[in-house]
Formats: sequence, C-alpha cells, structure tokens
Amino acid sequence: MLSTPRGLLFWLVLIILLFCIAIAPVQTAHTFISLIHAMGKFFAGLKAFLETLSDP
Repeated sequence: MLSTPRGLLFWLVLIILLFCIAIAPVQTAHTFISLIHAMGKFFAGLKAFLETLSDP
C-alpha cells in the first residue's frame, strides 16, 4: 500500500498538514474540532429542513 507511487498533490497536502500539526498542534486541533462541529450542525439543519419539507 505504501509502496504504490503517489501524485505530487498528495505529498504536498501531506507535508502541509504535517507542518501545520507540528507548528501549532493546539490550534490545529481546535480547527478540526470546530470543523467537525460545523459539519454536525449543517447536517442537523439539513435533516430538520428535509423533515419540514416531507411533512404533509
């Protein structure tokens, strides 16, 4: 799996991600947690919206 060649974009994103984690681990963790919470709120709102549309 690791022996397969990867594209340049993969390595660039991986290096940037590792750099961000190494430089600012607390801020990076807060960013990921905020992103997860925002996605949860989005899908909860989408569910409420779709339930409202499906009500007769």
